[in-house]
Amino acid sequence: MRALTLAALLLTCAAPAWADGPIATTSSAQVSAPQPSTVPPPLPSNQNIRGGPQPVAMGPCGLEKVKPNGELETAPHGEVDAGIGNHGYREIGGTICQPIGQNGAVSLSIDETQGNWGRR
Repeated sequence: MRALTLAALLLTCAAPAWADGPIATTSSAQVSAPQPSTVPPPLPSNQNIRGGPQPVAMGPCGLEKVKPNGELETAPHGEVDAGIGNHGYREIGGTICQPIGQNGAVSLSIDETQGNWGRR
């Protein structure tokens, strides 16, 4: 019985000494560390009505259009959320962000949720 238990333990235990050594998959000449980029990625630009690119820059409320004089456009913008459910889920909400000057902003968010999870 002891021999059977010892054989079972030997068959189920991990044996790292029996494993092969490391396997090289590439030569050292092909391996090079990635170089960090010091240049930030370019900002996206959208097309205006005339077909030319409209420059954008990061403003206090996210990406903002740049006016021809170099200032950021300060029009308010936001998003509206809506939800629906089956047997008791509803959701409605919205967010608006108004840039103030070139560096400040005011944000307002409103949300409403209803559950009725107990009704089946």
